[in-house]
Amino acid sequence: MSSRRPTQRGTADGFTVVEMLVAFAIVSLSTVSALEVAATLGRQGGRVEALLRAADEAQGVVWLRLAAGTLHPGSETGRFSDGRQWFLDVVDVGPRLGWRNVPPVWHVRLSREGPRGPVVYETVLTAGLGG
Repeated sequence: MSSRRPTQRGTADGFTVVEMLVAFAIVSLSTVSALEVAATLGRQGGRVEALLRAADEAQGVVWLRLAAGTLHPGSETGRFSDGRQWFLDVVDVGPRLGWRNVPPVWHVRLSREGPRGPVVYETVLTAGLGG
């Protein structure tokens, strides 16, 4: 004698085809959304890395000229390592502020895409102090 119960006809256990298709559609949409987010983050990460590299190079351009004693009021151009052109403007702001008999105070602005293009590095430096 077996202890199995007879099953009623048409009441099989499991999922229907429609339930399986709905589950598959949900998983597919979730996967596509996750891939889109990952791609967006990858593109933005690349842009941020490029901007940080340009800012680091711009700071190096200014500091090397300052250390070598070649940073003077005026304009200069050059190229970043990626080939983009940079524009360096140095202005002595002391006379504009009415300061007399003080060491130069320079407003240093390094931009790209033209003299009034997006600023990559900007600072104020004093020259001639301590030496």
